[in-house]
Amino acid sequence: MARAAALIDGGKRPVILAGWGAFPFAPQVAALAEKISAPILTTFRAKGILPEGNPAVVSVLGTVGTPEARALASEADPLIALGVGFSKQTHVPVDRPMVQVDLDPMKLGKGDRAVNLWGNCGTVIPLLTARVRPRKDGAMADRAASKKKEITARREKEADDRAVPIRPPYLMKVLSDVIPEDAVISIDVGENGWWFGRNFVMKRQRFVMSGYLATMGFGLPGAIAAKLAYPGKTVFCITGDGGFAMAMAEVATAVKYRLPMVIVVLNNHELGMIRVEQETEHYPVFATDLLNPDFAAYGKACGGEGIRVERPEELKPAILRAMGIDLPVIVDVETDPRRFV
Repeated sequence: MARAAALIDGGKRPVILAGWGAFPFAPQVAALAEKISAPILTTFRAKGILPEGNPAVVSVLGTVGTPEARALASEADPLIALGVGFSKQTHVPVDRPMVQVDLDPMKLGKGDRAVNLWGNCGTVIPLLTARVRPRKDGAMADRAASKKKEITARREKEADDRAVPIRPPYLMKVLSDVIPEDAVISIDVGENGWWFGRNFVMKRQRFVMSGYLATMGFGLPGAIAAKLAYPGKTVFCITGDGGFAMAMAEVATAVKYRLPMVIVVLNNHELGMIRVEQETEHYPVFATDLLNPDFAAYGKACGGEGIRVERPEELKPAILRAMGIDLPVIVDVETDPRRFV
């Protein structure tokens, strides 16, 4: 613990990376960040550990993250990794001076220059916070604020409220604005999850995902589980047309057990993530197109409700209407398959 505190005290640019192991201990993470004037990055799984409107919280680090988060992590001195699983999707820069806290000893020792603290984040973080010296680093705070401002400006620029088909960043902007703070959000695997991680702004919602297991079809079963566990909360499922089609029979299950929820389908008529991966590997795009049924009509056929959305101005009213219906509602949103225009 003394070595870890010395590394933080002697560092010039401390940055906190909060992972799933730290998720239950948001106040402790916030207290450490405040004492040492450190910006907070999160892994994808830990998105929402603190409201993203918090000035200290910059962004997700990783494949669904931002260049600004990558820049802060790459220059961290030290990087303070709290309950981080070191997934390939996060790409933690292990060449940085590092303080690592984890309950799983197999996760420790990832960094080339790491001080490893084996223990529960809820116990270790307060002990570490008590040892480090207070730091008021205006330059680091200004740099984090500048990076956050860049992220916000890009989100706004990408959220084109005139584009047809609807751009996913605009969809995430609308959902960020209207989903209640106490809601539970279940996300699927694919482009929908990528856009959620990158462009959805978490307040105090909780979201569920399948980790990094690529389990397409998780979104709707996850939403059903969330509604069963928290019947009094608003539940959203954010899914793509490919992932939804793999589990769409369970809409009838949600109707049968009277589990009202809003199922937002990003309908881009293809397996978007697969197409991007094929392009990244310089393969020809092959067998990614989808022939979809009318998902809104299907919702009605199951005994629920369905709303078709094709234009940006229809989106917010459709989501608000769906939230007021005491049934499972499929909001079938015609979306642009392109990542960037």
